[in-house]
Amino acid sequence: MATVALLTYGSNSTYEAGQISLSHRYSAGFSFNTSYWFSKSLDYLSSINVNNSSGTGRVGENDLAQNPFDLKAEHGRSLFDAGQRFVASGTWQMPFGRTSRGVSHALAYGWQVNLVASANSGTPFTVYDSANVSLQASSPPLSAYFASRPDLIGDPNAGPHTPTQWIGRSAFLRLNPLTQAGQFGNAGRNIANGPGLIDLDASLIKDFAVRERVKLQFRAESFNIGNHPNFSVPVADLASQNFGRILTAGPARLTQFGLKVLF
Repeated sequence: MATVALLTYGSNSTYEAGQISLSHRYSAGFSFNTSYWFSKSLDYLSSINVNNSSGTGRVGENDLAQNPFDLKAEHGRSLFDAGQRFVASGTWQMPFGRTSRGVSHALAYGWQVNLVASANSGTPFTVYDSANVSLQASSPPLSAYFASRPDLIGDPNAGPHTPTQWIGRSAFLRLNPLTQAGQFGNAGRNIANGPGLIDLDASLIKDFAVRERVKLQFRAESFNIGNHPNFSVPVADLASQNFGRILTAGPARLTQFGLKVLF
């Protein structure tokens, strides 16, 4: 027996944002730029093909609608909706060795320091129940996840916001697979907030003249220089013993050195 998958293009998205930027260049070789965004993005589906065929394993959203006959109930925050974001960058052309000569000038003059700092509020994720009380099909070969959701009976973002328990179970009520089989929970899509992000990157750069049109560039770079833990979204399956726990995080501090030939 053949299985037919039906896809619909009956969807739309909206994005609203305000942005403030400030930049300045000083005569002493220092310049900076700062930007702040306040935004909101809404849609019916964000994750399709993000993580193979489903974003659930990586970012906390299922490709499937909980109720295929009520697609309007899927309207909610986009998977990438970080309501507030701040980015600041600065560059300093270091003046040391400006008046020196010979080898001292070549070694001490022309160093450039760059800093990039960014921070944003957390992106959302969907709490679901793999027990599949609604008795809807999963999506093999796409993802094999069920889209059933619980009832919402409290604040899904009440906390305690720790890696061992980012959100609690008390805000959700699981449907009974016997007495409520075939029913749909009222919890919406992407109603829970994941952890925010804080990052600081730095680099030190110096060009050495080899010939008239050839330069050797030295680069020392450090990403996430503060080694700040940027946690991923927690386990969002109410049927899991690890529900609410954060099991993964972004990259730790990475420092690298390099030489580049410019010609």
